Amino acid sequence: MRSMVVVIISGLILSGFIFEIADAQGGSPILWKGKVCENIEFQKTTESVYMSGEKIYAGCGYVDSVKGVLWYKGNISAFSRNGTKLWTQEVGFVRKIADFNGKLVIGVDISRGLSNWFGTLGKIWLLSENGSILVGNITFGSFFDFDSDGEFLYIGDGWWVGEGKSNETWGRVYKWKMDSDNFVEEWFVELNGTIGRIRVGDIIYAGAGAPSGYVMKHYFGYVYGLSKDGKLLWRLNTTWWVRDLELWNGDALVGTGFENVAGKLYLIDSAGKIKWMKDLFYIEDIEVSNNVAYVGGIKGQEGRLAAIDLTTGNIMWEASFPYRVKVIKEYNGNLLVGIGKFSQKQEENRTVIYTEGKLYVISAENGKILADFDTGYVRSITAGQGIAVIGTGSGEVYVFNLQKVIPQKSSICGVGTFLLLMFTILLFRNRD
Repeated sequence: MRSMVVVIISGLILSGFIFEIADAQGGSPILWKGKVCENIEFQKTTESVYMSGEKIYAGCGYVDSVKGVLWYKGNISAFSRNGTKLWTQEVGFVRKIADFNGKLVIGVDISRGLSNWFGTLGKIWLLSENGSILVGNITFGSFFDFDSDGEFLYIGDGWWVGEGKSNETWGRVYKWKMDSDNFVEEWFVELNGTIGRIRVGDIIYAGAGAPSGYVMKHYFGYVYGLSKDGKLLWRLNTTWWVRDLELWNGDALVGTGFENVAGKLYLIDSAGKIKWMKDLFYIEDIEVSNNVAYVGGIKGQEGRLAAIDLTTGNIMWEASFPYRVKVIKEYNGNLLVGIGKFSQKQEENRTVIYTEGKLYVISAENGKILADFDTGYVRSITAGQGIAVIGTGSGEVYVFNLQKVIPQKSSICGVGTFLLLMFTILLFRNRD
């Protein structure tokens, strides 16, 4: 009798594991897939995705040349969580989407001048939830980034001439207040270098360098500290382009890049002092979670990802990938990592741009690959409420079920555990 019970228990344990594994892996992890700028024949990309409440937003962009002037065009589309497209609004080449006081703020590029004079116009749009435009304010140079302290919007732009030498590049930091359904400019400061990154803490940190998607012949890099009333507090010369900038405990974590092969990671305090510096690779993205920075980029032809202990600056682990690591998002102890590249081929006497790349799920603890999915070049990621939204360099939007994307650890639970407990009780009763 006892041996029979043991056999039954073993069978239940095995079937419990099989059931849980099958349950975790069953069905497609992709809830739905959509497109933005779908009727545009030009190469288009989804540089920004965003979630707010029950809605998903995706912004696309493409470039059209008219008489030597580059027009940066695109739109923002709103989707329900089940994939229904709710509305689309033409705004320009979308670079960033955020929620500000219950309304959508969209940062876009508009146009760029002739080949020897770049950086004409950017724009910040304020949209209602139904997609109607409330107001739009021009930035003097091409829009690159914004951040908010909850009351004010801080914006970075830039423009350059010639080959982009350090004395041929400029940018502005703006402070705008949203008054009802309008933007009111408080001040702006003009600086050297295109302002590709803005982050706001106790002070305003601004990073200057060639922004994502742009190439310049010459290298420069600065980190600026500004007071919230627009005074320049300090400037640091990083030599190489500032590629990303995030905050940690009030300090600025700054990543730079040089020639797709080298870069440095700096931790800089609000007084402009470097706490530590680490040689890494050409940095594309920084994701901060607790006391760890996950840094992605490229070294030569190889994509790189590193975990950095922010208290010491030491590398905890590193991982390599076949293409550039473009974007990272932490979710529940795991990393969603987007990689890829643009490629081209000839079709019917014309050059066609296409993308290659994947979405990876990486253990944040040790850098091990847990899963990967073919998506094309991943350019943007947002995650929350059990789903991840992925924007690609082909103008596509993927929405993943994170319960099926992130491998579930096998365990004995639920009905299997209950039955196992009941058989154990019976076994001991038979002993009595």
